Amino acid sequence: MSALGVYWWAGGAGFPFGRNDAEGPGNSSLLTWLDPPIGGAAVTAFGLVSLLVAVLLDRRVVSRHGRSAVLGTGGAIAVILAGGVLDARMITMLPPLGLLIPVQWLSADWPTVFRGIITIGASLFFLATVAFARHSAPADAEAKRREGLRAQRWIKAGRIATFVAMACPLPYATIRLAWSRGWAFGAPEPFVASLLRNQPENVYIEPTLAGFAIGGVILTWGLLRRWGRVFPRWMPLVGRRPVPLWFPLCLGGSAVMGIFGFGRSLLTGQLGLHVPGELDSFQAWGQPHDGWAYWGAGGLGWLLFPLWSISLAFALVGYYYRYREQDMEQG
Repeated sequence: MSALGVYWWAGGAGFPFGRNDAEGPGNSSLLTWLDPPIGGAAVTAFGLVSLLVAVLLDRRVVSRHGRSAVLGTGGAIAVILAGGVLDARMITMLPPLGLLIPVQWLSADWPTVFRGIITIGASLFFLATVAFARHSAPADAEAKRREGLRAQRWIKAGRIATFVAMACPLPYATIRLAWSRGWAFGAPEPFVASLLRNQPENVYIEPTLAGFAIGGVILTWGLLRRWGRVFPRWMPLVGRRPVPLWFPLCLGGSAVMGIFGFGRSLLTGQLGLHVPGELDSFQAWGQPHDGWAYWGAGGLGWLLFPLWSISLAFALVGYYYRYREQDMEQG
């Protein structure tokens, strides 16, 4: 990454932000203002810091204070990459939607592909930080007792978070279904009527979007059900086999990043906060939809999608600890 930063700082081609990112303004990118000289220097510095932290994460023996610093920095790098670089377009590029509509990657431009690479980098940093936390944890009896108590707290919190994550998409699905029928729910009637008049295919698109949200509810429910640990017997090839731990964690983690980026873009638009170059409501929808009369213009995603992503992240952590505890009991 540092080499790319130096290359872009020196005027090299392929800078994936700012004016070179044609899709950025329409997807609420936070980096539409960035130019190559500043961006290249920032990427270089960030790459050097990330390299140093990666080396420290590979170590197994550090002091107590050093362990806390490395854990905090490793987690911060993953959060900055996922929250600062990724944007709304990732909800359709990352799994699960990215698996259902893979053709989008074939037509993706370089800035979008670069964000896909950043997704991998953020995930690897997060996994490396988790692995470092486990390998560098104290092994005495008191430390194990505290770890057991921490696991139980995460399991309880994860269960609550799972139900929250299941509830968050339901208003979005309800609003989308209502719009497909022309019902003015969450927005004035002229606005809803124009959606069907300007794009008659919304009769099918809106229920499809609602179906994706409901599908997310069902998959999230699996974190608490037996079929979240063992594939149902009716599934070909994998029926009755254990669900690998990495599968729901990777699928759910990708959803967390995509949903958060999309929800952040809706929230900033609802609050009237726009980064330089971002599309306004008229450019995005073909007509203005400012004001609280349009509270459902994003399917309430401006409010519930950020909460959805955060609660799903907590639910996945709870699933991880519950999975681990069950394996320890069986072992």
